[in-house]
Amino acid sequence: MALFLSLSNFMCKMLKQPLERMTDADSNNPGVQPISTNANRVSWQGQVIHLSGRQWQPYDDGSWLVVFMESHSRYCMMLHYPLKPDWAQLQQDFYSHWKLHAIGWLRANRFIRNDDHGMQVLDNMEHYFEQTKVNRFRNLDPSIGAHITEVQHYLHSLFDDHKPRDFDSEQAWELSMFINQQPRKINGQRSKKHQFIPVDRFIDDVLYRFASGICDQNFPDIKSGDFPCPYLQKPALRVLK
Repeated sequence: MALFLSLSNFMCKMLKQPLERMTDADSNNPGVQPISTNANRVSWQGQVIHLSGRQWQPYDDGSWLVVFMESHSRYCMMLHYPLKPDWAQLQQDFYSHWKLHAIGWLRANRFIRNDDHGMQVLDNMEHYFEQTKVNRFRNLDPSIGAHITEVQHYLHSLFDDHKPRDFDSEQAWELSMFINQQPRKINGQRSKKHQFIPVDRFIDDVLYRFASGICDQNFPDIKSGDFPCPYLQKPALRVLK
């Protein structure tokens, strides 16, 4: 398993992280490479929205909204900081939010039916975080960047239409919950049958990657208690001698 974090140039500057730019196989087009998630890898794009300047009035308090979006599901997590965070804090919060989002949706959809199931998923996630190599790059996937731009439109709509008293972590959480339940279109397709809901894909990934041992259904060629892989590319297996 591998974890890819593609961090925008703005985000790297905020964190003071001089990361290497991602390039293609021919070492071209640095910093604008597409990222992908599959059976063996999870990829997230990170971007920052700085609530500063006239366009964010009257919410221009100088706070920082960090947006992480997973490449396959387009599922987003929003982390709000009154003060600029450092990398250690952000990485810890990223893992914590991933667990909170995962457990919350699995409980809401009754995949987690008791405390033992919840602890099993959390243990699996903790093991993943401890054992998985993290690859960080200075990069902004153009396609995901366009979706993150939509997040800014949702944020403006929240401010203009609902006029909350302030914007904080709770508001960021609720906005992300709303966004993740809105349909998105598959590239090049316009019909409704080619739409998908980010949270549905996110749940499928969490079940496959972190919910081993709690499934009460049987799937062909799948170990009892596990969920099927939602990706066409199956995990690479090695025969140990």
